[in-house]
Amino acid sequence: MELSELQRLTVVKLREEALKHEGITGVNGMNKEQLIEALAPIFGIDLEAETRAIRERLAASKGTLKKEITKFKGERDAALEDHDREGFDQSRKEIKRRKRRLRHMLKTGAA
Repeated sequence: MELSELQRLTVVKLREEALKHEGITGVNGMNKEQLIEALAPIFGIDLEAETRAIRERLAASKGTLKKEITKFKGERDAALEDHDREGFDQSRKEIKRRKRRLRHMLKTGAA
């Protein structure tokens, strides 16, 4: 089982899985994050390496999205000075899309 599979399981399923293993105690009082941390070594998952890889992917994606936002802000300002309504609206929409994608990516941890 991989980390992504563990994260997709519900708390109830994680508890059932943890109860199968005798080395884990206090299962009913644990939340999802604690259950994943307890089950990861049993399945041979290195949590630190997995999170490090995810952070590296996020950093790369995050940087490109921020550069795109900056580029579109420049286009938006130029369109505003030129009284180009369509260009202005299009730039604003693209900025909004990139910001939304960035927030979603940071919230979910997906790259």
